[in-house]
Amino acid sequence: MEAQIKTKNNALRTLHYLSLDVVLGAVASSLMFWKMPDGKSAVNVPSILVLGICTWIIYIFDRLLDNLKSDPEDARHWFHHQHQYYLQIGIIMLFFMAGMLVFFLPRNVLYFGTGISILLVSYFYFVRKISENANYQHFKEIFTAAIYTLCVAGTALITKGNLDWTVYLSAVIFFLLVLQSLLIFSFFELQAYPETINLANKLGKINCTYLIFSITVFTIFCCFFSANTFLQKVFYIETLMAICSTLIYVFGEKLIKNEHYRWLGEIVFWLPLVLIFF
Repeated sequence: MEAQIKTKNNALRTLHYLSLDVVLGAVASSLMFWKMPDGKSAVNVPSILVLGICTWIIYIFDRLLDNLKSDPEDARHWFHHQHQYYLQIGIIMLFFMAGMLVFFLPRNVLYFGTGISILLVSYFYFVRKISENANYQHFKEIFTAAIYTLCVAGTALITKGNLDWTVYLSAVIFFLLVLQSLLIFSFFELQAYPETINLANKLGKINCTYLIFSITVFTIFCCFFSANTFLQKVFYIETLMAICSTLIYVFGEKLIKNEHYRWLGEIVFWLPLVLIFF
């Protein structure tokens, strides 16, 4: 029995190291934006699949790129270092799958995705060239949150026209939720590795706390802005996401072992799946 539990835990840990929890969070969150504004809009399945695949590629590639810059420090980067050959093969296969699905994308999604791809290539080139610049490293989380939001929310909203401003407000809140989550991760990474250069290092604990709680308060406040039934549900889900992330931050000292705070933080972005049932 103990061996079975250990095997199960190792399997879950491997899925986490592979960032599949992040992929599911991206897909779940994108479904929420595809259903806007009334909850009845059609979901373009190829677009969702390409989003999941590309999210996976980006996260794997980012870890491999980190390992080129410096020796792996945490368990996730060690995993990618040990299995880099198979991960590189995996990236090639994922590129091939995404390339096949591109032919089934709506035209506006294709154009928007092309723009994001150019942005991502520029981003990784930028990372490679000036990654040793401490000033850049301090703000990496902001760039990451912006690109993630464009991929998750932008690809869905670009297919819709004449949207109410509250729809775009929900996308802004989503950006803040991603930033909040990344800031929490950065904060606890800093506790484990004090020489880490990130946004939490730049802000300090007090400012991190203010920003994390401010995002939650702002999200709660925005629940009163929409009269649209589905959008109200979206704002409630986003509020729940903000509260859960804040609780992870508050009780983080108990979750820091084995980076439990990280996989719980990723699961927060599964919450939009609740909208499927309500």
